[in-house]
Amino acid sequence: MRLVARLLSATAILAGLAPAVAGAATCNGLITIDYVGGPAFALPGDTVRVRLTLGTGSIQDGTLLTLDRLRFDLDCNSDSTLGIPCVDDGATVEYEGDTTITTTCRITWSSGHAVGTLPNEIVFTPSSPLEIPAETPVDPGFCNLEFDIKVLGMSTDGTPDQIEETTGYLATADDASCDNGLTSSGQQAASIPLCPTCPIAECVDSTCNQDTGACTSTPKPDSTPCADTDGNACTTAGCDGHGVCNQNHQVETCTPDTNECTDDPPCNPHTGMCDHPPKPSSTPCTDTDGSSCTTAGCDGQGVCNQAHLMCSTTTTITTTTTTVTTSTTVTTTTSSTSTTETTSTTVTPTTMPEMPPTTTTTVTTTTTVTTVTSTTTSTTTTTAPGGCRVTGGGRIDTTSPPVDYATHGGQVGAPVGFVTAFSPATPCIQGSWEHVRHDKGGTLHAKSFDSLVCGCLPCAGRPDPPAGSLCNPGDRICGPEPPRAPANKICFTGVGPFTPTNGKKDLNAAFRVDVEDHGEPGGDSGPAPPDRYRMRIWILSGDPDGADNLALRQSISCGASLSEQLAAAAPDIDDGGDTPHGNLQIHPEINHQTCP
Repeated sequence: MRLVARLLSATAILAGLAPAVAGAATCNGLITIDYVGGPAFALPGDTVRVRLTLGTGSIQDGTLLTLDRLRFDLDCNSDSTLGIPCVDDGATVEYEGDTTITTTCRITWSSGHAVGTLPNEIVFTPSSPLEIPAETPVDPGFCNLEFDIKVLGMSTDGTPDQIEETTGYLATADDASCDNGLTSSGQQAASIPLCPTCPIAECVDSTCNQDTGACTSTPKPDSTPCADTDGNACTTAGCDGHGVCNQNHQVETCTPDTNECTDDPPCNPHTGMCDHPPKPSSTPCTDTDGSSCTTAGCDGQGVCNQAHLMCSTTTTITTTTTTVTTSTTVTTTTSSTSTTETTSTTVTPTTMPEMPPTTTTTVTTTTTVTTVTSTTTSTTTTTAPGGCRVTGGGRIDTTSPPVDYATHGGQVGAPVGFVTAFSPATPCIQGSWEHVRHDKGGTLHAKSFDSLVCGCLPCAGRPDPPAGSLCNPGDRICGPEPPRAPANKICFTGVGPFTPTNGKKDLNAAFRVDVEDHGEPGGDSGPAPPDRYRMRIWILSGDPDGADNLALRQSISCGASLSEQLAAAAPDIDDGGDTPHGNLQIHPEINHQTCP
């Protein structure tokens, strides 16, 4: 289909060197530009077919116009004068080469212009001068010249929706002349209409209709990804099929883990993970062991411990009193004398330990035994003095280097927890402890321990704790009651992997934890003083069992000092203090197993 040229004037009249007057000679040529191939509205990459039609007007005192050259400018900046030559509009249009030329002029045309955008002006030369008779209008014209151009980009001038082009010949270059001795000069302009730049939206495809030049918008398919801007890692943004980016297109739903000793909170918006944190120690859980002397409870690590609490037991003690009537003949031999004695005595045996003999004694005994048996019933409890273990967890707001807050929890000292001053990676201390610095501050996982020491501390305004197997018995403020335990202070140290949150590998770290259990309930909800928790972390360089690292581990051990004052290098991380959130509990040791 022939495209209508955009013309600067209604007719293409190329004026001579002087205006025509009555009786004067004239030399008038005519030329038009038409686009006869390509879309009605072009986009970058489209090829357009150009047709230049040649003709003449009146030639007074002559009959022919001879054309030696025809010029065509690929793209023109409309902010400047449109002429031959024009100001280049940039690399906007590319000439597709002389191989695309066709003509009806009974001669051939060539330009020598390579395929490309430069130079901006193409000069077409006929194989022999083209002679056009006078009074040959351009409709239909004497003949035409056609060639291909390609649109490479959008126009950069004040008319971005079209690319202006010009054609013509110059009198100063003797491009065209008449047989009356005059030369001709003039130009014609047209423009290629372009598709507009359609608005961009991430959930809408907007394309130009190249027949009408209008933008058509179509919603992208449902679930097409789009920008996630709500900062919630539990939601995934997606197009809704109606052109809108829905931030809640997909929402992570957490499935309960069916463990009664863990909580099932919704998805964590910071991590996008479904976490199942352990419930506090002593949370009731299902009793399944069939024993009426035990009470099940969560251990603070997500496990239902059937023997979390044990009831009092009744012990029957049988006391036997034995009366012995003895007739004894004793022969005693020493290095200096020899004595023979015969005695008749009544005695009550005891359980005194044996002593090494200093003499040699021969005893001949005739014994009459009378036994009287009595039964005494007494009540004892299973609480045993000695070491201790810790369970529970909570949140700390005081951190260094500072983060938003830190959480901690676990159990240390079970199923084995022997008091140990310092023994690197000892199997006699077992358990698990985790310390997490929020947000993006790192995590320490502790499962290997060097020391564990328990202590009974007084509280402000209260006397020193009484001596005995229990710490502050009956004191629910200074603690640890309940439950009764031999200590309200526990310290444990060890080595564990510290996991930064910046993508690096785990680091070896030495750590020390100090816990004080000051009664129930813990945190701000109970009477002062609150429970206390402090975690200190030293990042290790090289082998954790190297000489320097072992020296550090010993200097921070609980055996070195049960006080929080240490003769050691300052830690890399020091989190802790009074614990306003959570609950930490110190219990008697278990040690149902021997130290491995």
